[in-house]
Amino acid sequence: MLQKNHIMWVARLLLTVALLLVAEVDGGLTLLAQQEMDRVPEKIGRQIRAIDSRILAAGTMFKKQDYTGSAELISRAQQSMVKMVRSADAKTVNAAKLTYRKLAKAHQLLSEKGQVLAPLEPLGNLAQSTPAKNPVGNPTSEQKISFVGQIAPVLIDKCGSCHVNERRGNFSTASFKNLDNSTMVTFGMADDSRLVEVIESGEMPPGKRKVTVAELKAIKQWINQGAAFDGENPTDRLVDLAKPLAAGDFNANAGTPAKPNGQETVSFGLHVAPILMEHCARCHIARNPQGNFSMANFAAMMRGGNGGQKPLAPGNGAGSEIVLRMKGENRDVMPPTGKLDDRLIALVEHWINEGARFDPNDTRLAMRAVAAKGLARSMDHDRLTDYRRKASQETWQLALSGVTPEIASTKNFLMIGTGSQERLERVGRVAESIAGRVVKVLGSPQGKPFVKGDITVFVVDKRYDFSEFGRMVDKKAFDPSAISRWRSDTVTARVALLSRFRDQVEDYEIPLARDIASVHVANWDASVPRWFADGMGYWAAEKMFRRDGIVQQWQSAAGAAAGGMTKADDFLTGNMADGQTALASYRFVQLLDGRGRALKRLVHRLAQGRDFESSFVDVFGATAEKLVQQQW
Repeated sequence: MLQKNHIMWVARLLLTVALLLVAEVDGGLTLLAQQEMDRVPEKIGRQIRAIDSRILAAGTMFKKQDYTGSAELISRAQQSMVKMVRSADAKTVNAAKLTYRKLAKAHQLLSEKGQVLAPLEPLGNLAQSTPAKNPVGNPTSEQKISFVGQIAPVLIDKCGSCHVNERRGNFSTASFKNLDNSTMVTFGMADDSRLVEVIESGEMPPGKRKVTVAELKAIKQWINQGAAFDGENPTDRLVDLAKPLAAGDFNANAGTPAKPNGQETVSFGLHVAPILMEHCARCHIARNPQGNFSMANFAAMMRGGNGGQKPLAPGNGAGSEIVLRMKGENRDVMPPTGKLDDRLIALVEHWINEGARFDPNDTRLAMRAVAAKGLARSMDHDRLTDYRRKASQETWQLALSGVTPEIASTKNFLMIGTGSQERLERVGRVAESIAGRVVKVLGSPQGKPFVKGDITVFVVDKRYDFSEFGRMVDKKAFDPSAISRWRSDTVTARVALLSRFRDQVEDYEIPLARDIASVHVANWDASVPRWFADGMGYWAAEKMFRRDGIVQQWQSAAGAAAGGMTKADDFLTGNMADGQTALASYRFVQLLDGRGRALKRLVHRLAQGRDFESSFVDVFGATAEKLVQQQW
């Protein structure tokens, strides 16, 4: 009995200690946070408490469904947080962490309700930035860091012998996926990342191969920006991602493949890539390709394998190593299962004779995607629809392999998602209504499919699942405040939508309309750039829901995004966060709309499948880049 009483006494003591450390639900500070508060000047403490009070008041308004009023308070709290933390010392940043988390949660909930707030940068990013003339919440002039172009080469050079080629200390950076699965990076907070800690302490890397100040700065910026992956496949080896093509691999001028001139009779994407995928993928599009000869993408293929021979000699198909291998002339025939049909070999040889011209835009595009694009161009609407619907189910498995989805379909849409089929059918009805209105607003040609191959709408009810689409499918982190995201690249035409069970589908009608319109515009022609489709999506939704408060907030946010650019063409060059790029593009489209009927003429040409750049110059008398300089 005495032992039992002793256990109960210890349990009560532990519970009392735990309660002292638990945060109060309605905005109070934890004991640990209070200790941090005691270390900062009283002025900073008052500022943090004032921000907490605004968050608490915003929460009360949120419960009453006054989302607009709640958003106004959170916007003011966000401005105060940015002003306080920017260039603050470590004590202030530590004291503000709990309040920042509450602010981020409120920001997310309001964004899911359709409220447009300035993007909330990671706390570590705010703490390292300096005051700027940009409006609060807009991106600073800090350039977006590329994992493939800037971080991977550093990891290979400084960490390669221990953590790329080997797995010392049970830590591997052989691929981005390995790094992602480790505990070395705290996404959004460089100062809390173990990777940064071991570099700054001098613990790693050992020996003389130290990380430079500039390299460390880039690593920290990349982590603070969300540690996003900008390659094709996160499981690709870093050495394949980061190894540049040698000049002269394709031609003596630029070290890049020659582009089609319109005279070719054989297309790489349409004819050659499907042959390679069907007959070479098993051995050469794999984690450890035979002979170290990878065909994962065109850039990797052009590097060749262990033998050192270049696989292609543009203009000389008969003398190209890849053709000699296929024919088995004084070499083992490839593929080892048997010589290919002479007709297929002749296609590859003829493509090389015509200059080995590469029709996709990016040589790092996965060979699977290149082949799929070629197939998509060769299919009619019904065949492409069947192809996409099968591919969409594979996409779902890639993002959410443990979740069995429901499926529904309409004339122009396939819905795959969580919840009941009835719920997905409601999404489909809303999407069809939107499609009809988009056609009228844009004046799209009648009698054609809304999008060739239809649009897939992926519907999920959890923020985590929505984020997985970004990480696993689009290979990039979605904006934490986003509730929808579109993509169209000939192979894929889709919208990912975060729609919680407790909400009505109609609550998401406006962002869904924006993204459906963007996919429709992008489908006009492969030359339509992402920024234009983004801007037109916003513009079309504005025409459809002009009086809605969400659209009015868009207009304000678009002006702020445009005004916060360091250079007038930042949104054209990708030197902005995705959400800000789209808003700035929307502002530019609004300016184009103010030039008489010119925008309608451009839309008419693009809807007929005309090239974007030449159509833009014909209509406006200048390229988009030059016109931006004139307008802003």
